[in-house]
Amino acid sequence: MDSLPDGVVYIPDYIIEPDLCFETLWNELQWARRGATPRREYYTNTIPVPYQYGRGRGVREYQPQPIHPLIDHIRSELEEMQGCRFEVCFLNGYETQQDHLGWHADDSPEMDDERPIAIVSLGVAREIWFRPQEDKQAVSKLTLGHGSLCLMPAGFQDTHYHRIPKASFECGARISMTFRGYVSTN
Repeated sequence: MDSLPDGVVYIPDYIIEPDLCFETLWNELQWARRGATPRREYYTNTIPVPYQYGRGRGVREYQPQPIHPLIDHIRSELEEMQGCRFEVCFLNGYETQQDHLGWHADDSPEMDDERPIAIVSLGVAREIWFRPQEDKQAVSKLTLGHGSLCLMPAGFQDTHYHRIPKASFECGARISMTFRGYVSTN
């Protein structure tokens, strides 16, 4: 593991029964694979509003799907641990080593930048890469293990990008659960 960017925290073995959690979510969610998007996706929000992701021709709108009881349980534990609310959970399902997510910041205006972002990883271990927005060469890499938690601090999306690259080896499936705070428009 490279040295992590300031404020990023990694907790291996955060989920007590990761195999059961993986199988439950992989098999019980109504995943969607949109067009050429290189992964499965599932979006939930405790506030029933759509979410727009991407820019330009890549913009997509997601309608909130039902919150699975397992997602709700993990969300509640994270909220207690972090002392803040996580209204949104965006899940990505990576079926093979070819599924990936490019460089980006979770900086949509609907997402609250004053709260951390929590990533729960289930399934095969895959790398997440981080880099400052102003320095394309300063890449840090972290392997997200089965049942792990990675926390990106408040404000991190203003200064850094992250990605899940294609794996350099044949591998099985992985689920990434990204919990975020939602900015209420009321």
